Amino acid sequence: MFTLIALGIGVAWGYSVVATLAPGIFPPALRNSEGMVSVYFEAAAVITALVLLGKYWSCGARTKPARLSRCCWSWRRNSTPGDRRRQGRRHSLEQVQPGDVLRVRPGEKIPVDGVVQQGHSSVDESMMTGESISG
Repeated sequence: MFTLIALGIGVAWGYSVVATLAPGIFPPALRNSEGMVSVYFEAAAVITALVLLGKYWSCGARTKPARLSRCCWSWRRNSTPGDRRRQGRRHSLEQVQPGDVLRVRPGEKIPVDGVVQQGHSSVDESMMTGESISG
């Protein structure tokens, strides 16, 4: 894509330079009433500016999701709901071991992977998977 844009800008600029320096080599049909040939310096400059502006916006659009992702990771919980063996208190994630049984109440966030052993509910995984909730 950039090859085509560069080629178009280069041809417009080259044509304009030749038309400015040697307008007599062009046929009369291409000259205006004053004998001058139209030039496209402005068009080449505008196209260049728009392409660069698009690249700038594109870079910004790519970095915002990464920044948002880092921000979301900083909001994650560092503790987990209580577990039956530890009398229902909250514990740091570093204390959770494989095999621990955690009690999760409705509406609580679940900061660990696991298997439901008792009861039933639904979990909103859309923040992790990126998929919308479907009903």
